[in-house]
Amino acid sequence: MGRDKATMAWGGRTMLDIVVAALGTRLPQVFVVAAHGQRFPAPVGAEVVVDAVPDQGPLRGLEAGLRAGRAAGYPWAFVAATDMPLLTADVVGRLLDGAASGAPDAVIAVAGGRDHPLAGVYRTGLAEGIDAVVRSGERSVRGFLESVTVRRVVLHGADARAVFNVNTPADARAARGHGIV
Repeated sequence: MGRDKATMAWGGRTMLDIVVAALGTRLPQVFVVAAHGQRFPAPVGAEVVVDAVPDQGPLRGLEAGLRAGRAAGYPWAFVAATDMPLLTADVVGRLLDGAASGAPDAVIAVAGGRDHPLAGVYRTGLAEGIDAVVRSGERSVRGFLESVTVRRVVLHGADARAVFNVNTPADARAARGHGIV
């Protein structure tokens, strides 16, 4: 994208503020994981947690968030990427419902035939295993998910758009061009 997506303007707010607001409608506490050295205003209603291991990618960020959730006493944590400004409370609820039944380690969204591991619910106890996985050379969240039990929730229509990642200026134009923002 060429800039920090957390502070990118989207519909009169920042992407991060929109994601935090969607999560805050369904969760008692929201943690925002910041990369080492990343600076942004703390969103209202969220606590910022710093990923203390720089340059290790999103898997270490996931670990930091899960550790924060576990330290706060939560058995589960909802994980959402900053670049999902279309995330809705309804989709958050659907994924949370997927964690409530059965015994998966993670519940992730599937849209357009593709897994979206940064739109899901994870057991906070998984944080303990992430360090070993990263030390073994695995750096991707998708790779990590191969070692745990995952339930997938398939999303369609507007729900599928809710987990759309804005990764490039073209993605932003496309989302805005469809009347999303």
